[in-house]
Amino acid sequence: MTPVHYFWVGDSFTNVELLTFQSCRKHDHDPWVWTYGPIKNVPAFVTLKDASSILDRSLFHRYLNDLKLPLANISDIFRYYLLHQVGGYYSDTDVVIVKNLDSIAFDEFFCSTHEYEWGQCANGCFMKLKAGSPISQFLLDECTRRLAEMESSPKDQIHYCHLGPFVVQECARKMPVKVLPYDYINPIHWRWVRELIAFKKLDHKFYYKTKLRRYLPKIEKRGYHLTKNTYAVHLCNEMWKQNGIDKNDTFHRDSIFEKLKAAASSI
Repeated sequence: MTPVHYFWVGDSFTNVELLTFQSCRKHDHDPWVWTYGPIKNVPAFVTLKDASSILDRSLFHRYLNDLKLPLANISDIFRYYLLHQVGGYYSDTDVVIVKNLDSIAFDEFFCSTHEYEWGQCANGCFMKLKAGSPISQFLLDECTRRLAEMESSPKDQIHYCHLGPFVVQECARKMPVKVLPYDYINPIHWRWVRELIAFKKLDHKFYYKTKLRRYLPKIEKRGYHLTKNTYAVHLCNEMWKQNGIDKNDTFHRDSIFEKLKAAASSI
């Protein structure tokens, strides 16, 4: 089975990560999790890999403790090193697979989001690259350049996307890489996490309006539904964090999270 690479920092997984890995295995891929330390609740079908063989532990601690980078930004850095050295599929740990990925007919690609005012924007939450390719080299070089700028001119805070989506978007502008349509990996827009992905109480007005969007010709449909093109669903962990949503909670039966959990339950 083709592996999908993940990166994790922490001593245990939440229900979100466990669902991600379960869906990966359900659809005939091997979840390989790169980490720097032991993890308590590792499913038997998950393979743990030594992250220090990709990004030296001393560099990890430098980014974490000296540069004070958020773990999300360190994850961005790690994926560029991993893809350049190893290649293959890389996924964030909040991307739930709904069908086998190998029918995506591109050797290298980025996923995308549909940002209503900006249109389609390349994104690195899920991508596939060849080891040592010009694309992986560009990502690594651009990230290294931005890190050097940050060290020479420290700022109190950097934009959340500075080392992640903005690097990927710069690469997509300058290099010949396929950018998948938004609905392949990000069919649900991050704005609708509380309304569609993880909610306890059904917002009837929003719910039925969302259903009607499929049929009303002049109303926006993008970002509200899975489609026939959908290979995975990005759960948008950052929005869970911002909205104080517990990743170990149980949600309404009509939430996308609970539907995905039910679909992935048997492997």
